[in-house]
Amino acid sequence: MNTAAAAEAPPGGDLQNGKKFYLSKCAKCHKLYEPKDYDKESWDLWMEKMRKKARLRDEQYRLIYAYTESLRGD
Repeated sequence: MNTAAAAEAPPGGDLQNGKKFYLSKCAKCHKLYEPKDYDKESWDLWMEKMRKKARLRDEQYRLIYAYTESLRGD
């Protein structure tokens, strides 16, 4: 899945699901990072790297990506 498709605005419930996955999948192995503390290019790079390490399914990745983009405020 490309990041352009993942960045499309999800329905409101998707942000809640994205938050749930962000808290459970990402915090499982490390502290949670603030997406807005990184430029978009760096954050996207880390998201792809962590996607592989966390073995996220496409839908999980899409939800987490949409949620973290909402935190960035871009």
